[in-house]
Amino acid sequence: MNGMVWVRVLVGLLWLNGGVEKLLNPSFPRQFADSLAAGGFVSQAPPFFRGFMQDTVVPNAELFAQLVRAGELTLGVALILGFLTNLAAVGSAALSVSILLSGGGVRLGTGLGAPEFITINVLVALISLVILFSPAAKKVALDSGLARRSPGLSPILTNRRRRG
Repeated sequence: MNGMVWVRVLVGLLWLNGGVEKLLNPSFPRQFADSLAAGGFVSQAPPFFRGFMQDTVVPNAELFAQLVRAGELTLGVALILGFLTNLAAVGSAALSVSILLSGGGVRLGTGLGAPEFITINVLVALISLVILFSPAAKKVALDSGLARRSPGLSPILTNRRRRG
């Protein structure tokens, strides 16, 4: 396996870990809803994202908690197996950015504290984009097998044109 396959798998393990933690905590949806009701995440979100949080997420907090849990599990499994990797990489970047924004976005620091520009969510979003555009990340993957069976899907699944 090449380095990009390992990167894809490690990002998948990161998502899977988060999803399993939420799955093993049956009260996660209620805790998430209670946190949002108390102003957690919403007050920290940038103004352009705060409206979405207040109008859409807060009234449906338990549903969003279930969606986050399912999304993390799905992204983890898809990236680990290399199944629909490009779609999973886009989902990984989008979920990372959403989590980043709900936590207040990036901050450059004030001189008294460390800058919070390079956070785990920024790194996962950037690495997910690298996975998206990297044909090497799809080498040892279910997508490679699907592309061999259906060569017309090869550019979509593996970022490679079919040969011949």
